[in-house]
Amino acid sequence: MQTGGWLRWAALVPPALAVLVSLVWGTTLPHDAVIALIHEDGPVESLTVLLYLLLALALWCVPRPGDDTRPRAAITLLVLALAARELDLHKHFTGGSVLKVSFYLHDAPLLHKLVALPILLVILATAAWLALRYIRPLWRDLRRGRPLAVTMAVFFATLVLTKLIDRSFAILAEDFGIVMSAGLDAVLSGMEEVGECSLPLILAVGLGQYQHERASGSAAG
Repeated sequence: MQTGGWLRWAALVPPALAVLVSLVWGTTLPHDAVIALIHEDGPVESLTVLLYLLLALALWCVPRPGDDTRPRAAITLLVLALAARELDLHKHFTGGSVLKVSFYLHDAPLLHKLVALPILLVILATAAWLALRYIRPLWRDLRRGRPLAVTMAVFFATLVLTKLIDRSFAILAEDFGIVMSAGLDAVLSGMEEVGECSLPLILAVGLGQYQHERASGSAAG
């Protein structure tokens, strides 16, 4: 059953608001005030983590009798992994990034490697399992313009863009010797952090779309 156009594009609202908030902050607040809002363990990051935790809980608040719970459990694991990544728990434990191959090839403590590697492999295996199970149906649904598939595309596009913005600071400074003005730095830094905060909201939109599709399918049946 085709869902209305407004629901199809609902996932664009969180990243659009993130851009708007970043522009307002960057152009109206002092640079130091913006950095205070978006720094590590600051209000924006704390809100992002809270939203991920609430999303993980929401995934189990609407039970569907007879459903295969494996996808829901897998998505929950990835959501919790995103929350842990936002908190940099791996860095607090190891003092470095367990997401880099160099961490396992160089002189990190063996205990850290033995703890981090299995956890990372489980997360990667979970993501691979979900991709193999859903990539084709999602691609097919995206071509048809189905809301949930559009939402997932918006999620991954936003995720990639926030990472590109994050890397742009180092690339411009190290490779080109370009240092951004305080105003531009505030806007782009805000877009990165507030954009990351929009990610759990995009997933929440997807959860709502999924429930709407299931309810519509049940009513039609």
